[in-house]
Amino acid sequence: MKYLRGPVVALLAFVIGVVVSPIHFSKEGMGYGRMRDGGGGFSITSYRSSYFIQLNFAHAGHVSEEQANTQFDELVAEAVEVISITPKVDEHGTIVGRRAVAMFLDGETDRHFASVFWTQGKLVHSINSTSLMHVLEFEEQNAN
Repeated sequence: MKYLRGPVVALLAFVIGVVVSPIHFSKEGMGYGRMRDGGGGFSITSYRSSYFIQLNFAHAGHVSEEQANTQFDELVAEAVEVISITPKVDEHGTIVGRRAVAMFLDGETDRHFASVFWTQGKLVHSINSTSLMHVLEFEEQNAN
């Protein structure tokens, strides 16, 4: 028992360190293009977390705020589960659009993924990952 105390304490310290440290995200790749509907540009950036979870952050430009809101409504309708729909506020507390947190099913891989997405004028932004915790943490760290 005496010989197990050291490794157990070390393992416990490691686990506590992982739990209390913030998640870090490293950029892995980027892509961009044009929206098919004649709108603006589209960009996506891929990240990997310090927990080795993949995540992407995408931005889609539309020809009007109405079209951005239509895409938002379509995403809400496609969700397997809508966790929340709230106003999206900027760092000053000003409402800039609508925000939703939802779960989706990828038909190609048959895997669920989490998404937080919001409108901001003619733009629709989205953060997607298999981990809801990572999506919300990335939004907190980067989206305002």
